[in-house]
Amino acid sequence: MKKMYLITVLLFISIATIHAQTQPDTIAIEEVLVVSQQNLKGTNIDLKSIQIESPHDVGAIFKNQSGFGIIKKGNYGMEPVLRGFKYSQLNVQFDGGVNSANACPNRMDPAISQISPEDIEKIEIVKGPYDMRYQSFGGLINIVSVRPVYNPNKPVDTKIDLGYQSNGNNYYGNINSLYAGKKFDFLLNAGYKDYGSYKSGNGTVIPSSFSRWDYTLKAGWNLSAKQRLQLALRQGKASDVLYAGLPMDADFDKSTIGSLDYALSDVSNVVKNIKVKLYTSLVDHQMSTRRRPSWKMVEAVSPLKAQVYGGRTEFKLETGNRNTLYAGADFKEIAKQGNRNRKVIINPCTGVTLPTPMNVVDKIWQDSKKDNLGLFTENRFEVSKSISWISGFRVDRASYQINDPADDFKAQYNNDIQPKAKILPSVSSRLNWYINRNWSFQWAIAIAQRAPDLSEVFINHLSIGMDAYEYLGNPGLKPETNHQSDVRIEYNSNNLKVYGDAFYSYLTNYISAKLDTSIHKKFMACDPPYGTKVFTNIKEAFMTGFETGVEVRFLNNFTYSLSGAYTYAQNVTLGEPLPEIPPFTVNSSITFGNKKVQTRIHGRFAANQNRVSNTFAESTTPGFSVFDWNLSYSPVKSVSINASVTNIFNVNYVEHLSRAYKNSGAETGNLYYEPGRSFNIGLRLTI
Repeated sequence: MKKMYLITVLLFISIATIHAQTQPDTIAIEEVLVVSQQNLKGTNIDLKSIQIESPHDVGAIFKNQSGFGIIKKGNYGMEPVLRGFKYSQLNVQFDGGVNSANACPNRMDPAISQISPEDIEKIEIVKGPYDMRYQSFGGLINIVSVRPVYNPNKPVDTKIDLGYQSNGNNYYGNINSLYAGKKFDFLLNAGYKDYGSYKSGNGTVIPSSFSRWDYTLKAGWNLSAKQRLQLALRQGKASDVLYAGLPMDADFDKSTIGSLDYALSDVSNVVKNIKVKLYTSLVDHQMSTRRRPSWKMVEAVSPLKAQVYGGRTEFKLETGNRNTLYAGADFKEIAKQGNRNRKVIINPCTGVTLPTPMNVVDKIWQDSKKDNLGLFTENRFEVSKSISWISGFRVDRASYQINDPADDFKAQYNNDIQPKAKILPSVSSRLNWYINRNWSFQWAIAIAQRAPDLSEVFINHLSIGMDAYEYLGNPGLKPETNHQSDVRIEYNSNNLKVYGDAFYSYLTNYISAKLDTSIHKKFMACDPPYGTKVFTNIKEAFMTGFETGVEVRFLNNFTYSLSGAYTYAQNVTLGEPLPEIPPFTVNSSITFGNKKVQTRIHGRFAANQNRVSNTFAESTTPGFSVFDWNLSYSPVKSVSINASVTNIFNVNYVEHLSRAYKNSGAETGNLYYEPGRSFNIGLRLTI
């Protein structure tokens, strides 16, 4: 906390020393990526595409995006995988730098689950480690929430959404109300969802029910035409969440995320703007086996907590007629606490009822922390009207702390359990060339590093993988290093867009888990699989692949799009594929749209995924084809009716990255099937 107080004081001192002048400019606090001619790597998922799909979970938005897959452990809290990069290899943030952290070691509550789809204005994406203003090892996902925008003709705006989905008997409702004036603005977004367990294509009931409420409050004060202060508070609670892909369910998951932003523009001819952000994220999570048959033998309950405290400041400087420099610093502390409390009633190995139940406490997070302090700079130079060059550098210092280590964890590593602080330099370079009016070319290269997360360093004999092995953290892990390059070429005219992006990523000290049969299981030692998986560094690995697509606009109102993406990933050291890589996937859709009607037929085609990791006990999955139909109709300006049929042909299929909980080893357990056909209806009222 002393570090946070110091950072806070320094940030506010920097604000206090700035003298403001007057000029009627708009200050955008949440915008972090320059998605324009200066940055082809940036891509957007816009509000229109989110609304037409009407996803119930933010992670589900990425299912139909080229180059992405999703990891699904339940129908709540899905996570994106970009080309094969996942978890902390991706920087998922809100509104230009706000971070959250999962309290659950099985990631029932990833950061992306702490925001509602109805609260999103757009999603900005950088594929690759090319943005030095933010930590970006495998990619950056910035989720921009809805913002009040001043409109003198309509200072107050309210939208009400209601909907029903047949597969699961699901209900949802949301209200978004805002006031935007010249000086002050205010926004409230609140929603509730009640989802049941769905049926797969063959009629099997998949345990996946949950309920969730959440709200967001955002208040802004334009101190002058050049200064803005903004406060945001986001709270939510998910209850009774069933996870078919995990050994436990969530009794509840409560989160509170708060942020304070200050922005100042046109400080001088050189200093164009200064942005300062302070934020905190608090997650209170409890998982248990009370809904599982094993509750009769062992009552297991895990109350867990995670906190994130952070801040950043950034200066935008115009150091020449054709040169813009971003420079700043950021800080983030992640702290996690919590144990698993077990009441053993029946010995699970012998089946004998104990004369007196035995209470056992398993230290999960061992009261651990990770701090990261970073300094960054990124320079954008316009070589000519058609060529721009972006170069960046950042250096991070990552340090760890363990305050309540378990005795067996200390014994395993001979009391050498305090990781050394790590200095992590990263560098990137991008060249954008606009060959002519229609053709553009980009080449990007970067070297980025990622320090291990708390799970990889401190987890102590817990099943957190796709298999039934126990996983053990390793305080001696080295940082991962990603040497990556992308080449992208694009043609864009009034009615035709064609693009191709090829990438190669060479990874050293890649972090994975390796089976060690000399370390015995700590729990259920009588049942296979035997041994423990220990997080370790793989000396060499690589990923390579492509995304390509075409979009054709015809007959004024029609658009046809086709895209494909593939990643080939190899563990060079062990001579086998890397685990959890999305298969070759094709997305195709035809859309019709005018002022009143938007309708789309979308198809997704996934190939067999036979390149799997034997070391990771990964299963192969068959390919599939699934089709959806979406409709949005506005009979009058203030009313919009949304309808859709998802999985039209009721296909019984499995996503390769979905977590199938394997009870006894690699060859056992059930596949985790996706929802079958569902008829959905929604209504939006604008007041």
